Amino acid sequence: MGTLEIGCCGAYCKTCRENGRTCKGCKMGYADGSRDLAKAKCRIKVCCIGKNQISCADCAAYDGCPIIQAFHNHAGYKYRKYQQSIAFIRAHGYDDFLERAAAWTGACGKL
Repeated sequence: MGTLEIGCCGAYCKTCRENGRTCKGCKMGYADGSRDLAKAKCRIKVCCIGKNQISCADCAAYDGCPIIQAFHNHAGYKYRKYQQSIAFIRAHGYDDFLERAAAWTGACGKL
């Protein structure tokens, strides 16, 4: 799994519960064609997966991207934490992020 458990927006999807099961992340099923990206409603996901990136941390246009910046600028604790996750990944990489996130009980936590 690894990086598939990191949402395009910076959320750590492995801790998410969906219908009583642990969600495998917002990106599952697109690589093998079992899900159609054209039907996805999340603009962040469509952009990120369409560019074949792991997350918005990989995007050279991140700082000026109106889609992810509008999302991260929503009022609320989790949006700031997702933004911190992207910044952490950009500075330290995915392996360090996954190592820290492994102890989280939610989609965000202490970095």
